Amino acid sequence: MEEDALRFWIIPIVCLVSASLIFSVALVYKFNIVFPNAELERLEMNEMSCAEILRKDGANDYWTPENSQIGRAKAAGCNVPKESQGSDLNPYVEFCTPGGFAPDKKIENSTHSFNHDTCTWDGK
Repeated sequence: MEEDALRFWIIPIVCLVSASLIFSVALVYKFNIVFPNAELERLEMNEMSCAEILRKDGANDYWTPENSQIGRAKAAGCNVPKESQGSDLNPYVEFCTPGGFAPDKKIENSTHSFNHDTCTWDGK
């Protein structure tokens, strides 16, 4: 009977020892590798240019979630919205899509007419 009781406790003890070894290795990795590298990464992010920050944020390669939030915030600060500017083309040419929608009305003046198939002004 005692021999069966000893066999019964072998599996839980082996599992407990294995789990504690895995847990200790994970803690050592976290404290000796992840935290120092995350701090270095934070210091490097303060000195990065916008292009470098945007590249790093695009890759989403951060050591910790906190660094990821800091990187995203810095990348959002670098993204300056561009002013919408027209191409200074004639509105018919700017919004024309070749082979697309063509109005029924013929667009022309005394010297030129607008070709909707090629989106160009042609001479008469």
